[in-house]
Amino acid sequence: MRIARIKPHHEATWHHCYSRAVGTCRDRPFDKADKAYFVRLMHRVSRLYCIRIAAYQIMDNHFHLLVKTPEQAPALAEVSHRYNQFFSDYPPTNPGSPTCLIWQERMGDISWFMRHLLQLYTMWYNRTRRVRRRGPLWAGRFKNTVLEDGEAVWQCYKYIEFNPIRAGKVRRAADYRFGSFGVWAHTGKHPFACDFAATLLPALRSRFGLDTESAVRCHLGRIFIKHEAIFPPKPPSRFELTVQDRVRYWTDGLIIGSLAYLKTIAGHIRESSFPERHIVPAEASLAGTTQSAMSHKAVYAYRKLRDIPA
Repeated sequence: MRIARIKPHHEATWHHCYSRAVGTCRDRPFDKADKAYFVRLMHRVSRLYCIRIAAYQIMDNHFHLLVKTPEQAPALAEVSHRYNQFFSDYPPTNPGSPTCLIWQERMGDISWFMRHLLQLYTMWYNRTRRVRRRGPLWAGRFKNTVLEDGEAVWQCYKYIEFNPIRAGKVRRAADYRFGSFGVWAHTGKHPFACDFAATLLPALRSRFGLDTESAVRCHLGRIFIKHEAIFPPKPPSRFELTVQDRVRYWTDGLIIGSLAYLKTIAGHIRESSFPERHIVPAEASLAGTTQSAMSHKAVYAYRKLRDIPA
């Protein structure tokens, strides 16, 4: 049964977005050129939408994005500017026009952003194959997990950046060129520097007690190296938010955060009692943090809403 996507309105919200290509788990449809184009397309589409991209990993058959949606819709003047820059071959739109009003709602919507990105990529992918391809490229709708700002975002960030290591692509997170930290480590500049500086960087500075972006990058590199040294990990016996293990709650979960946050978000979607049987507790791993980092907080995952009575 198709259920409505969780998109908290009137507040800036973190999302972990994920999608996998059609086929079996052994299919690897994306080569280096395909991954590079996906990254270029993300840059292009992000200039149209007001969605902030803080981290990404483009793999052989799937991708992960850590993004933040805006609290408010953009001003009409900004909408008109973004629209005219992106759709340069179309007739220009003016602030207050019907087209501008429609796109004002779309530019901060995670569904429209992902829909546009995946549709454009599918069109490019199908027409650039040696034998022209037809049909869908992605296995159903993209998945998104709503994250509470703070510990949940930090744990998800580490989970995303360690994806190439879990997949056996590289031994060091800094060596993967189709991920945000790999590009940042090699060039010294985050690929979405403005988005990162406006969203995740201030939280990391506060967490580690550091002042500059380069200091944060070096500190993250040291944290990642500590975890790389103990890879491969042992299979988890319970739900643990660790950077080494592939934990399916990051892709199958609907909400991750504190218990109060889960109840608040789920309560906005269903006006019935909160079914705690769908909550999975976790002990968040704070390995690599300093004494000035935020105190240990329990993190929970909410797995599904479809069984909540209407």
